[in-house]
Amino acid sequence: MKQKLRTAAGIGLLILAVIGALLPVLQGWMFFLAAVGVLGVDHPIIKWCRRQLNRFGIWKDKDFSAKPGAPSPETGTEPRA
Repeated sequence: MKQKLRTAAGIGLLILAVIGALLPVLQGWMFFLAAVGVLGVDHPIIKWCRRQLNRFGIWKDKDFSAKPGAPSPETGTEPRA
């Protein structure tokens, strides 16, 4: 029950964020940050938003799967010690 309430509150905040992005009176980014705070970064809705932003090049997810000391995928060089 608590999870459903958090999801409903998060979706409501995301809707306010979209409305805030379209209207100059409301600040949409504040509602978006509140929605992420309520839902958490591991919620499927937030993961979907991150995938969409990454798809359009707005959000760049870093590859944290690389081992320490491995060459950087961006530069191809070894990190400094």
